[in-house]
Amino acid sequence: MNCFLIAADRGEARVQALARLAQGLGYTVLYAADFAALHRNRAFMEARRPLVLVPEGQGATEGAIQLARMEPSRAFVVYVAEALAPDLYKSLVRSQSGEWIGWDNAAQELRDVTKGLGATEPADRNARIVSFLPSKGGVGNTTLTVETGIRLSSQRKQPLRVALLDLNLQGGTLADALDVEPRFDIGEIVAQPERLDEQLVDVFTSRHTPRLDIFACPPRHIAFGDVPPAILFTFIDTIARRYEAILMDLPKVWVPWIDNILQGSDAVVVCGGATVPALRVLTQSLAHLDTLEIPAERLAVAVNACETDLLGRITNQAQIERPLSGRSVFCLRRDPATANGALDAGRSLFEIAPNARLTHDIGRLAEWCGTAAKLA
Repeated sequence: MNCFLIAADRGEARVQALARLAQGLGYTVLYAADFAALHRNRAFMEARRPLVLVPEGQGATEGAIQLARMEPSRAFVVYVAEALAPDLYKSLVRSQSGEWIGWDNAAQELRDVTKGLGATEPADRNARIVSFLPSKGGVGNTTLTVETGIRLSSQRKQPLRVALLDLNLQGGTLADALDVEPRFDIGEIVAQPERLDEQLVDVFTSRHTPRLDIFACPPRHIAFGDVPPAILFTFIDTIARRYEAILMDLPKVWVPWIDNILQGSDAVVVCGGATVPALRVLTQSLAHLDTLEIPAERLAVAVNACETDLLGRITNQAQIERPLSGRSVFCLRRDPATANGALDAGRSLFEIAPNARLTHDIGRLAEWCGTAAKLA
């Protein structure tokens, strides 16, 4: 597979180092002096989804962004620089055909990016599935899906390549939580199932970081019953070859295929609230999961918005855990200021409030997910 490296001086040390990294990942490196020369290169024009490496330099930033926008879903542009302004990074990533990596960790980050392009991905690789099921609306199911995905894809020891799949097909809020454009238009493959291929998956992908992609539906009027389960399962099987983990944000409205997803998941998290009525609904959801024979070691309960005292301790933890006896229970503190601040900023709690108690609570849940799904 070809990689095109934009460099006026091929002998420059960083250019040569970048070429060696690409060659180590199985690419044949071809050089172009500038972007105009790249478009005169016949090999580039005939290549399918080529990788274009752009080391920083005069005009390189603007050229990389323009190329990513001009070649959506065809070429993929990786801009390599010490730093990149937030607005320029957002422009590059939102093209869905570009990414920025730093020089300091270029080897690992380039490897992560090329996994998403299928350059080094094993053909028989299948992702582990973690499903998040809300017992009712408003219990933070999407937030926990997002935050767990962020943690698993950015953990220090073994960062994973993760996809977040929003199955609220009428338009969920998962993409909004991370300020990305939802691109997973399920209506396209419902109308024409034969269109589902790797190229269409690329179109449906919203990239958040080199290790975290999002599949979320734009708002549209579509009934759950109008989506054949076979299409959903085929789509999941298709993207499973690209990732180590797929985290599914399930809808609160029950449809038959949800049971199939739960039974096929490597780990299941049931989300509920801490009030008496919410706990009652939560136990009913757990009773249904018991009929599906989900193994106890693969099932956890996340109780959101637990009240705390002045010292930050959960005040009614014993009462919460009593009806959930025998389950793996995670009580998450109520912290609306921190949670809403993250949502308003379109950023993760792990990014804006890494030391908050709520962030640590969710971190414990993410660790359980990694262990239960055998991702560690």
